[in-house]
Amino acid sequence: MFDDPIPIQKGMLRSPNDRRWRTQVDATMNQFRHAFPEIKYDVAWNVCLLNGSAWRKISQRHVTLYGGLLRHRLIGIEAAALLFAHETGHHYGGPPRDTIYEWMTCECQADYWAARYGVRTAFGGDETGIKRFILAGARQILKFERHLMKFGVNRSEQSGGCLDHASPENRYKTFLKGASLQPS
Repeated sequence: MFDDPIPIQKGMLRSPNDRRWRTQVDATMNQFRHAFPEIKYDVAWNVCLLNGSAWRKISQRHVTLYGGLLRHRLIGIEAAALLFAHETGHHYGGPPRDTIYEWMTCECQADYWAARYGVRTAFGGDETGIKRFILAGARQILKFERHLMKFGVNRSEQSGGCLDHASPENRYKTFLKGASLQPS
């Protein structure tokens, strides 16, 4: 569930007290709370993990994004929205499912669902604007994951299947496919 600690370059994380950024993230999280009121959304600002999680406590669904991920300077508000949608997609994305947590949609399908349904449901608006927003988020995530690879972090598919994260490039293509965009 959690990645090994990743070395974070000095200056790459925003301050946990950056009010402007926290206000933007809180507004984004509130869009998801409104769209999916049955899920409890949270940000663990002081946890420096570069990850998020979808989890359940009995029947209550939860989504938590961690401060290391959301405070990273390569993650903009569009990527934050796509990441909230990705974690929500673990709850609603359908098959294929994780082999251990049978309720949970696998990584690739959660990415597809995030771009196809999650962001659209949370934000609405015109289709062109939503596509631009998703494209910006997908580009930010691609840049972020390529940056991590420079430090030897490879969170991509070990098995070649959907259970693990795809390579940054394939993950980007999955987001674009979910948004009905052609890879560029």
